[in-house]
Amino acid sequence: MFHDIKIAIIQFPGTNCELETLRAVERNGMTGEIFRWNEKKSLKQFDGAILAGGFSYEDRGRSGLIASKDPLTLEIFNLAKRGGVVLGICNGAQILVETGLVPNFEFGKSVIALTRNRRVKNGEVVGSGYFNDWIFVRPQKIRANAFNQFDEEFLRIPIAHAEGRFFSEDADLLAKIVDENLNAFIYCNENGEIRPEFPTNPNGSILNLAGVTNSAGNVLALMPHPERTVVGDPIFQSMRKWISSKVEKPTVQKIKFAQPTSQILSTKKVDVEFFVKLKITDKEALSVGQAAGLDLEKLRFFAFDFDGKKNDLEKIIRGGDLLNTEKEDVFVKFAGEVLKFSKNEGLTATKFELPQNRILAREKETSLNKSRVKNLNQTLSKTAVRNLMSGVLWGENSNKTKFEQTMKKNFFHHPAAMELVKI
Repeated sequence: MFHDIKIAIIQFPGTNCELETLRAVERNGMTGEIFRWNEKKSLKQFDGAILAGGFSYEDRGRSGLIASKDPLTLEIFNLAKRGGVVLGICNGAQILVETGLVPNFEFGKSVIALTRNRRVKNGEVVGSGYFNDWIFVRPQKIRANAFNQFDEEFLRIPIAHAEGRFFSEDADLLAKIVDENLNAFIYCNENGEIRPEFPTNPNGSILNLAGVTNSAGNVLALMPHPERTVVGDPIFQSMRKWISSKVEKPTVQKIKFAQPTSQILSTKKVDVEFFVKLKITDKEALSVGQAAGLDLEKLRFFAFDFDGKKNDLEKIIRGGDLLNTEKEDVFVKFAGEVLKFSKNEGLTATKFELPQNRILAREKETSLNKSRVKNLNQTLSKTAVRNLMSGVLWGENSNKTKFEQTMKKNFFHHPAAMELVKI
């Protein structure tokens, strides 16, 4: 059967939902073609593109980061600029957000983050990280877009992600997203009601955002997976209707948002610092370093005020709340000493040098650290840990200028959700 609408299914290394997406496209009256990141051809022959779900580059750095630096994303931007329909599903949504195609449609200028899940109940974090379930989403139909041209009031479709929480502290940005009806899909319950807490909001997303469009309505970053069920077919049918009805391609509009800015903060003196390093080669540091052109080192970092002794720190380490001693080494700065932990000897004096050029990237949202403090003090059976700070320390030793340029290109953090701290 001949279909006159051609959709490219974009596949990066680590994409794993291309076949389900292809089947959904063809099930809904369009022709799909899997288009790999290293194809030596253009997207000009296609009416639209879908960035399929998965784990591009194993989510190294953060989800969607490395794929967003690929030259193919400029091709996708140009496809959308000339009126083509672009859908990013889950990891594809993360790539679109990182690339800046939603909500402001300014290539290379991301203004909102998709960050680590928070499951919140009664104002407290009850879980974080990867989560999969069947959820309800409600399309916002005040403003027509390429994905909401159907009658259903809400859809029950699956989610499966670890970093799907739309996040920004910029009240003006969030107001514009609502005022311009760019909040295309919203998490709701089985009655279509919008409630901010888990399980209605499965990941703590600001404004219950499940999907965000650009102002022209032809680009959507959607975290749930409509391709995995026929219940999600109305979204693909809507794409087909939109493409079929557009005789003249619309001019893609822009809504200007203030670019998130970064300033390098200084941390106050604390009682304890943990520097956690993988025992094996850190492939995340390798991949981010290759993309940035640097020989990078990565350490997980924890610091806190502490009313305890060295043996209490050993209890914390053995408790496993902050690290896995089977996979990671930990170096501890405490009471004027540098210590290394081993299972047999506990904490003993050692030498440890940090990279010469370094920066700490930490999340602005601190609810998870509060939960960790509670767990650590339960492990110690006393209140000894206070003011926990955590993050990822990135560093290198040979090229300060390039390292600082890499910081400015947001390889180490997304400024909407994270801040940089001098250590």
